[in-house]
Amino acid sequence: MKKSLPKKELKYAKKAKMKKKSSATDTFAGSGTIYWIAGIILLAFFCFIPALTNNLVNWDDYNYIRDNPYVQNLSPGAIASIFNVNTFIMGNYHPLTILSYAFEYKIAGANPFLYHFDNILIHLFNIFLVSLLAWLLTKKKYAVIIITALFAVHPMRVESVVWAAERKDVLYTFFYLLALLSYIYYVTVSKNRTRSYILAFVFFLFSILSKGQAVVLPLTFLLIDYWYDKKIEIKMLLNKIPFFVLSLIFGGIAIHAQSSSLTEERLISHSFVERIIYAAYNLSAYLYKLVYPYDLACYYGYPMRSAMTPVYLGAALAIVILVLLFVFYRKNKVVVFGTLFFLFTIFIVIQLMPIGNAIIADRYTYIPYFGLFFIIGILLDTLVSQKPKLRTVVTGILFVQIGIFGFSSFLQAGTWKNNITLWNRVISNNPKEPVAYNNIAIDYMDTKNYDKAKASLFLAIKNSETYPEVYRSYHNLGKAFSETGKPETGLLYYDTSIMIANTYLDAYFGRGLTYTDMGKYDKAIADFSFIINHLNPNDVQSYYSRAVAYNKKGLPDSALTDYSRAVQIQPDYAKAYTNRGNIFFNQGKFQDAIFNYNEAVRYDSTSGINFMNRSFAYFRNGDYQPALNDALRAQGMKVNVPEQYITDLNKALGK
Repeated sequence: MKKSLPKKELKYAKKAKMKKKSSATDTFAGSGTIYWIAGIILLAFFCFIPALTNNLVNWDDYNYIRDNPYVQNLSPGAIASIFNVNTFIMGNYHPLTILSYAFEYKIAGANPFLYHFDNILIHLFNIFLVSLLAWLLTKKKYAVIIITALFAVHPMRVESVVWAAERKDVLYTFFYLLALLSYIYYVTVSKNRTRSYILAFVFFLFSILSKGQAVVLPLTFLLIDYWYDKKIEIKMLLNKIPFFVLSLIFGGIAIHAQSSSLTEERLISHSFVERIIYAAYNLSAYLYKLVYPYDLACYYGYPMRSAMTPVYLGAALAIVILVLLFVFYRKNKVVVFGTLFFLFTIFIVIQLMPIGNAIIADRYTYIPYFGLFFIIGILLDTLVSQKPKLRTVVTGILFVQIGIFGFSSFLQAGTWKNNITLWNRVISNNPKEPVAYNNIAIDYMDTKNYDKAKASLFLAIKNSETYPEVYRSYHNLGKAFSETGKPETGLLYYDTSIMIANTYLDAYFGRGLTYTDMGKYDKAIADFSFIINHLNPNDVQSYYSRAVAYNKKGLPDSALTDYSRAVQIQPDYAKAYTNRGNIFFNQGKFQDAIFNYNEAVRYDSTSGINFMNRSFAYFRNGDYQPALNDALRAQGMKVNVPEQYITDLNKALGK
């Protein structure tokens, strides 16, 4: 007969059984939260689905992807160049991001679908990681759902997710979150602590190689210590030294990279006091957009001197809010953690050190808003826990608000459809924004609509008070006039661009091309040489263009030297091989010509001219069968091949 437990022991056994039963829901999956997260991820996908039919835009997409030679080759040497600490793309060092583009370019070329799809996919992964982070920090299902939903579909996410060139944002966040999760396991779980520490460091390295904004990660580690009530001990400080060292190293690289993109000119444009005011204004602007994320645009220019009142008021408001938070909430752990998370992760991009020409940018909030979402989620969770009768009302309001945010994100994603929709949205917010007019003009020039391009560029110059890079518009005017048969006028605008910014490479290059078209080869050579000797010793286009000018001037040996340098820098430069082959052909060096035409065909098998050139070289070298094969191949590619030439080849072959 089974002996029953005494009443006291039975009571403890029941409690233990209840505790064991409840612990099943004390996990992410067991709580049922995972199903809500799956639904949120699905919702986010539909919110950003318009991006899948968007084009690449001239707001950095061309420079990062379409026209970026670093992504067009996946050879070991090309990958090494990507990771070279002196390889800066648009004033940034983020080799892992560029490498991701290179893999995509290998698969899809410049087709935009894959770049946008992968951005959305990474964002979906980030949503899951945010939900896991929120769970580990709170273990509150209601709070986790709110935090995750806000992160997933808040309209301020759109720029980071649907802009192909902003891959660096979603990618660095992916590794940033993995580093945070690894660090949490390091400080909270006794097993495998060394492995968690190493993983945190590796993920931090990957994050910082994706975007320089990741340098602030060690500061958020301090917040994790604070959240888990870790005592300030020497060991806890020492274990962060490697992370801070890595931050200092890559911070130095980032500053050096920014100096390559005219940051010094921006420092001159805005005094130190002004930058402090702008920084404070940034904080209030981002708080405003947290609750009213509408009328968004890809660009928010600095205000004119006569319209600084909103900036001063915003700066004052930010200071007041920070003071009030310190006075009344400095002992509130949730508010302190969330506020400091926001401040630590955003302070590097609030324009104390000028980054770009915009006063604020939606993309800068991608990680920082987690801190504010964290506060909102826990406060609402606490509210419905203390007042259960309000749960239905609060939940209903949240559903409506998330729906509004999601629909707004869906619409905003569509504004990135193409250059015209993108920049017209900016102009609808600010009809005098010069950057928008300049970029619309670039699109018009790409489609050969030069009259509209010129009109937009004149508007950019007219409203250039807050546009320190107005030299770009003068350069574009130079190009527009040069390409419409008015090279003398074009030269005047190129000269103006160079006068404003005497290190602006594009203006020297454009002027050099115009001089070449005008037959002023010495002046063209001087401009290309200035670029090579003073601005960029590896500018492949300048070597190629100087070679063209040398050859037209009657200096084929100098041209050969420059073409050789061009293919040394860019081994797949088919046009350089073609032109070098042409020089050898004209010199009667047909074997050398054939070698270069072989390389041209190797790297560009879609050009019938390359096959025709090689056919002529084979013919002159006495190789009639390959000459005939190439001639027929060129003919099949719509090249006008003289019938007499085909007849002569057949005759030489005895046919």
